[in-house]
Amino acid sequence: MQQGSRLKEATEGTISQFTSKIGGPFKIAKPVFQEKRLKLFSEIYQRQQAELKQMQQTPIKITLKDGKQIEGKKWVTTPLSIALGISKKMAENMVAAKVVYETIFEKSFVDVDHEETSSQASSTIHQKPDYLIWDLTRPLEGDCSLELLSFDDKNGQEVFWHSSAHILGAALEEIYGCHLCIGPAIEGGFFYDCYIGDIKVTQNDYVKIEKAAQDLVAAKQEFQRAILTKEECLEIFGSNPFKRQLITNKIPDGSLTTAYRCGNLIDLCTGPHLPNTSYVKAFQITKNSAAYWLGKNTNDDLQRVYGITFPNKKLLDEYVKIQKELAQRDHRNVGKKQNLYLFHQLSPGSAFFYPSGAHIYNTLMNFLRRQYYIRGYQEVISPNIFNAQLWKISGHYDKYKENLFFINMGEEGEYGLKPMNCPGHCLMFDMVQHSYRDLPIRFADFGVLHRNEVHGALTGLTRVRRFQQDDAHIFCRMDQIQDEIKNCLDFLSYIYSLFGFEFKLYLSTRPEKFLGTKDVWDNAEYQLEQGLKKFGKHFEINPGDGAFYGPKIDVKLYDAYKREHQCGTIQLDFNLPERFNLQFRASEDVHEVQQDKETVHNEQIQVAQEIIDIHRKESHQSDQAEGDVLSTPPRHLQEQSEQPGELKVQSTHSLQSDKVLEQQQQQYQQLQLQQHSHSASSLLHKKQKLPEELLESGSSQALSNHELHKVLHEKKYELGYHHLKPGFARPVIIHRAILGSLERMIAVLTEQCGGKWPFWLSPKQLILCPVSAYYRDVAEKISARLRLEGYTVNTDESDQTLAKKVRNAQVQYYNFVGVIGEEEVRTGVIDIRDCEKNTRIGKLTIPQLCKFFESLKPPKSKVEMEIHEHDDTHLKLNDELQDKVFLDGDGFVVGPRDYEQFPKVKEIDPALQNLIRWQKHMTFLIKQDQQKLQQQE
Repeated sequence: MQQGSRLKEATEGTISQFTSKIGGPFKIAKPVFQEKRLKLFSEIYQRQQAELKQMQQTPIKITLKDGKQIEGKKWVTTPLSIALGISKKMAENMVAAKVVYETIFEKSFVDVDHEETSSQASSTIHQKPDYLIWDLTRPLEGDCSLELLSFDDKNGQEVFWHSSAHILGAALEEIYGCHLCIGPAIEGGFFYDCYIGDIKVTQNDYVKIEKAAQDLVAAKQEFQRAILTKEECLEIFGSNPFKRQLITNKIPDGSLTTAYRCGNLIDLCTGPHLPNTSYVKAFQITKNSAAYWLGKNTNDDLQRVYGITFPNKKLLDEYVKIQKELAQRDHRNVGKKQNLYLFHQLSPGSAFFYPSGAHIYNTLMNFLRRQYYIRGYQEVISPNIFNAQLWKISGHYDKYKENLFFINMGEEGEYGLKPMNCPGHCLMFDMVQHSYRDLPIRFADFGVLHRNEVHGALTGLTRVRRFQQDDAHIFCRMDQIQDEIKNCLDFLSYIYSLFGFEFKLYLSTRPEKFLGTKDVWDNAEYQLEQGLKKFGKHFEINPGDGAFYGPKIDVKLYDAYKREHQCGTIQLDFNLPERFNLQFRASEDVHEVQQDKETVHNEQIQVAQEIIDIHRKESHQSDQAEGDVLSTPPRHLQEQSEQPGELKVQSTHSLQSDKVLEQQQQQYQQLQLQQHSHSASSLLHKKQKLPEELLESGSSQALSNHELHKVLHEKKYELGYHHLKPGFARPVIIHRAILGSLERMIAVLTEQCGGKWPFWLSPKQLILCPVSAYYRDVAEKISARLRLEGYTVNTDESDQTLAKKVRNAQVQYYNFVGVIGEEEVRTGVIDIRDCEKNTRIGKLTIPQLCKFFESLKPPKSKVEMEIHEHDDTHLKLNDELQDKVFLDGDGFVVGPRDYEQFPKVKEIDPALQNLIRWQKHMTFLIKQDQQKLQQQE
């Protein structure tokens, strides 16, 4: 298995086809095509094995992970033979090998189930030496470093589950006689897509699929590898239209690929695989779903079957146990049980948040808002709908059009609901002129976003159409990038620590299709890499997975069950500032600024005169040809219209000629309109450069003041290269999200907490339980008092027993219960109990309870602690100065004696130093008065 981004989520790809449906009629039957397929494969496999034995078997050196060197033979020694030489028991636990060759000997093979990569997309970021994941039974081909991999290794798991996918494919083929499509390993198992016409796989089929798979496992079938030409592939897979399409489109003529055999199954694959099927000790089908060929809903419907396997039964039992717990924690179930959020068929992909859910939603936003104020962010509000021209300039229209909701506004053109905030923030930055002193500018936006996700992909809160993000865009200078990246990572680390999340960082570099130049991308990747190094946490390179507009830092967080979630991201963007022509003044030199103004003013005067001349010319032409624009035909049409005798002959031929003439005339009229529109567009483009003072001058005699003012203040945004004005520079944008979609994060938190929300986030912090109806009024007054302090408090006014009320509070996931009876009312306290721990906190007054609740709020961030530490330091310095400087002073000027006795006086604020000088002066005056009195006496 060579390095590459294997398709894991869907059978996607860029495959050309003439028709959407290629599967054709289907009926369940025995896979009669297997016999021919096996015969062709066996002939090729036997021939290649014979050729392998004839290869020159020269000595090679194999270096193990611990540095030990082993002698081997080229084309003979295998990783499995080396493992057996070390320990038989160890060999049984190995599933694959990681090999780094000093010289690559193997040929390049096309992998039809990998996404294609381009050499142009390769990044300059330093990466580790390329390695190959190697079959244990495949002979080594030269001097190399070798590491044996077990199931515990991530690459080992992928090999194990990829081999299991082939076992699943063989079982599906035996049961249904289906056309297999693609079956990759994924995070937490594997799946296989198959075509069985209109037939559906159901849970009732799981038992027979598992039985067929277990029979193959028991047979201890070897995984055999063969190298195939494109022609051999087409012959072997001639009966499978889906495989034929992959072969035809993804394997260039003259190229080679590989296939593996497992029992009766033969499948296109670059491997590697397990030595044989007996390594799989536990096999289970987990779920099934519908899918589309190539992930497109216009293509054939497929059936997707998911599975999981392990090298021992104990691991499967643990997996089953965890899955049951996760099912209970599923955010859709918890949300319904706690009345947090629900969905309705009349608004698919859009959650209805009830009061408790809205409390969690708003608490998250308000907590972030407080952090924004502390960290120098400015919250903004931007429109929800924009003209489609905005998305064309940003590049989202071409790359992202199918995921946008569009609205036809008639004469105003096409508008779309925003799926992200960055283009709107670019407009906000552009509408106000900024100096280099203003940067960085950090815009934060909780605006509502809409994305047109496919209906079948909608999944609870994790995949929605309507959502909000903790979205921010930082406009900064080049010299500020690394510090801003580090600050973003510090912010992210603090937020994730509050919820007990672990996270990993990945630097995703230039993809195959990207905006901008290679040099710009190389610089952007370098800046991100340096920012990551400043942050200090280990990160990995994720080549070719950057956004189309810039490289990014992907943040994968892990919950209590070690499940991976993609929420936060930090992306560097040099392209949007260029596309929107964003600029800031890079110099404050007065002479340079005045020179710039004079240059621009002279250019605008010249443009204004050109506009006047063009306007006069067009006005003159339009007076002469006002009626001709829509009526004057080309000369050959005029000549034909001057021959009425010929046009009177109404034959079939003449009728067809009339239609042709009519079409030509319409085309001519459209061309005239386009030319007129282009001329007007050119005029408007030039009007943009008019200065404000021209509106008041006589130069605008050919255009009305209203027209000039409108053009001047309604900037025309156009796609293209934009030159910087003298003395100006272009900012860099950092796209930053920490929680990402609030909906997705609430889903993750729901399952992380299991519905037991941390106190500061909980919609049910306290419930007061009066021991009888007599104390309800008191309980309600206390509840109102605590709500005034900002806590979510309810009162249980039911007639149930106190024990039943406490039990109900625990079932409803309240954090605390407060009991109010005769003694509590008499002494002015509340008896507080912890619902989760089922322990008694004690009897607290309202101030004591508020102080206790205050202690349960999130810990202060590093930024907050530094601010408080700064304040504490100044207070301490002030106290020390009172003792050591004021009383020992010799006037209102801080002298050398003061610096010698108390050097820290240099570290305090100038304002505080002025206070010191004043107090020292007063001390000096007092001493003078005392001396005068003594002299008089």
